[in-house]
Amino acid sequence: MRPPSIFAEVWRWKTFPLAAIVFAGFGASLALNLPGHFEPDSLWQLAQGRTGVYNTWHPPVMAWLLGVAARLDPSAPLFIVFDGALFFGGLLAFVALEARPRHLCLPLAVLVVASPLVLIYQGVVWKDVLFADVSVAGFAALAWAGRSWFSVGRRFGCLFIAFGLFSLAGLARQNGFIVPVCGAAALAAISLMRSPPGASPKAALGRSAAYGLLFLALTVLVMSLATYELDAHSDGQPENLHQLKRLQVFDLAGAAHIDPNIDLSILHDQAPELERFIRDEAAPHYRAAGADNLESLPGGDLLIPDGDAASRQWAALVAHRPALYLRTRMGVFLSTLLTPEADACPMVFVGIDPDQPQLLKDAGLRARYDGKDRLDDRYASLFLGTPVFSHLFYAMVAMALLAMALRDHLRADRRPELIAVAAMLGAALLFTASFFVISNACDYRYLYFLDVAAMAGLIRQAAARPAFPHH
Repeated sequence: MRPPSIFAEVWRWKTFPLAAIVFAGFGASLALNLPGHFEPDSLWQLAQGRTGVYNTWHPPVMAWLLGVAARLDPSAPLFIVFDGALFFGGLLAFVALEARPRHLCLPLAVLVVASPLVLIYQGVVWKDVLFADVSVAGFAALAWAGRSWFSVGRRFGCLFIAFGLFSLAGLARQNGFIVPVCGAAALAAISLMRSPPGASPKAALGRSAAYGLLFLALTVLVMSLATYELDAHSDGQPENLHQLKRLQVFDLAGAAHIDPNIDLSILHDQAPELERFIRDEAAPHYRAAGADNLESLPGGDLLIPDGDAASRQWAALVAHRPALYLRTRMGVFLSTLLTPEADACPMVFVGIDPDQPQLLKDAGLRARYDGKDRLDDRYASLFLGTPVFSHLFYAMVAMALLAMALRDHLRADRRPELIAVAAMLGAALLFTASFFVISNACDYRYLYFLDVAAMAGLIRQAAARPAFPHH
């Protein structure tokens, strides 16, 4: 018997109300946000996309996509349409997995699409939103590959879509490779689950491992080729190295803030000016919420120092004062996870930033904060301080959903979408955990993937009916 297609499932009468809610959410988001919200990073990337010369401080695939959209319309509104279609399409694909969704999921779906994290954030031009959207859509495609496993054409069609989306996710954020790794692991598990009856365990394990490894290898190949091509159009600045040095100086400043008597002998001998900056300027003004305020201090250009003295001093901190390093990092991570300082941790952005006229000119846009932007701003601000804007809340939801997935698996639920959703939630939690090492700012958008993954997983859980095999 041929498995039903996603289109057939969407238009089932029992599924239609959910699909209608998702479509209405997409339409409302476009109506409220087009032609999109641009803050300085967004403007910078659009300007690069228009010229075709990329700076790699941000992943250049974002600038490339904006450049493609800008060729069709200078303000690049099609990027917003593309971005939103990924998220709402992924949500719809998860919804369509259930032929008879439980009624509980209808009000929940309304709450999700009405959340400012969906309704407003989907209109902000951020790589964080793009990364989250392609990740959710990729895991939805993987779930459909598992559902359609015994139809070879549909299986590989869905896998091809998942492969493209996971490759884009890996390119969209510096730590985005977590997503294709989790996707490959989920594919291997789905392949094992879908092994033909009577297949030997050894053959089944070999086949599933081959699926996962080949998927990951192809993703790495595509990402490498894309990176090579994009780097060929870069401005030649070693921005990855600059980001690493900035993070290391930030960590040293945090450690000196906690322990003013910290040993900085390597800097004292090899970079005394940097030692003075860290002790006298950076440490007193250090805040775990981010490094941006240190740039305006006297000597702030030393946040990205020349030479390797800062790297060696940082390595000595990690090796000889691990407790101090972990304490410093924990403060930064908690600021990113909890966003406790509203002024220091941007939560919402709407309109087009007016503060850098030359950047606006390079991007081909004009500053904007009109009536629709004010409406968006007021609506999003209503939810500040509530669980709607709480990464910790969504982390708890994700962990609870993972526990339920494990419970269902132990009860012999062998639906492949269970694995895909669990992998998505696991990827979101691992992605969040990676900020313990790399974070140097607490902007709310950085962990956006965690929030939307929890939302998608929650809707799927609410819609799904128990599907245990009969004995």
